Amino acid sequence: MNDIIICRASELLKKVAQYEPAAVLSFEHPGVSPGEPGYVARLAENGFDDVPQLILTCWDSEQEVPNGPDKGQVEKGLDFVLSHIEDGPVIIHCKAGKSRSAALALGVLSKLYPEKPETELIDMLLTIRPQAAPNILMVQMVDDLTGRGGRLTQAVLDNPILSEQRAQAESNRRDLARERPDLYRKMFPEKFFKP
Repeated sequence: MNDIIICRASELLKKVAQYEPAAVLSFEHPGVSPGEPGYVARLAENGFDDVPQLILTCWDSEQEVPNGPDKGQVEKGLDFVLSHIEDGPVIIHCKAGKSRSAALALGVLSKLYPEKPETELIDMLLTIRPQAAPNILMVQMVDDLTGRGGRLTQAVLDNPILSEQRAQAESNRRDLARERPDLYRKMFPEKFFKP
């Protein structure tokens, strides 16, 4: 199996040193500054300038929101990973290494193994990242981009492990909204009146 490694943003530099990947696909929160949660380490600034890195910027939202996941970025991410995976392992990460990265990895698996049923792809994902909780909006996008006709999305929704972990991820998003209303306003500006 082609090596896909999924990790948290905080683990990235350690994982790059450990696995010497062919490439890294990073998901970053919009508008974050270095050192803030959701910011991605730049490999070139940390002594890994020979490792290609693509940074996609979007919130981890399962609803369509400004600066949320979009199909163009997902397609760009899939193409990037697929263009490097034959050269060695590829690291895919987001802030927690559970939602956006897992959804993108599921899309990569779908492209690499078009003959495999969706349930097997999910088993492969859970082997790679047991705590995966794929962002369902992104799963719908990779489902469409990989020609699965809704079957990948349904398989994710039907899987009891992924369902439980996605529920926990959604609970974490709600907790974030309570604890960081400023961040919540950035993610969902349409919910607030303009001054």
